[in-house]
Amino acid sequence: MASELHVDAIKHSGGTSAMTIDSTGRILTPARPAFRARIAGSTGTTGTQGDLVFELEDFDIGGNYDTSNGRFTAPVSGVYWFAFSAMTATNSSGGVLQSGDAFHVDFHKNGSQIEGARTYEYVGASNQVTTRLVDLINLSASDYVQVNVGSEFAYSQTNSAYDPVFMGYLIG
Repeated sequence: MASELHVDAIKHSGGTSAMTIDSTGRILTPARPAFRARIAGSTGTTGTQGDLVFELEDFDIGGNYDTSNGRFTAPVSGVYWFAFSAMTATNSSGGVLQSGDAFHVDFHKNGSQIEGARTYEYVGASNQVTTRLVDLINLSASDYVQVNVGSEFAYSQTNSAYDPVFMGYLIG
């Protein structure tokens, strides 16, 4: 015997909407932790390395990304999706990488590199390349994730088209 549950919304007993279902069956989860933050090159062409701080939030559902230290802190245990994207540079002035240069970036969890969460870009000619890192990371509540550029620099300039971006969300 099949059962059906007919609801338009699921809410916490305190009234917070956890999920809504519209008339076509689309499910929205408005409280799901998610963020997108950028390094804005508002001061001109720059290159940044080490633990990156993305000081400009495009959005931050739940307020779990910290613009002062570059960390996303998990509010609940679960599997999270993260991505990083940036142009590369060879110095803090935004200079192009030279042939043979290697750029690498990692996701760090609680201050330590996550095995397998690294990307290398080897440059074959003098230029800047776009690098991307995407991963699924299992986090416990209060674990934090940040981006670390270990060799060369992430590039930004006053044209926001080149802003380095860090983003993520809770899958479940």
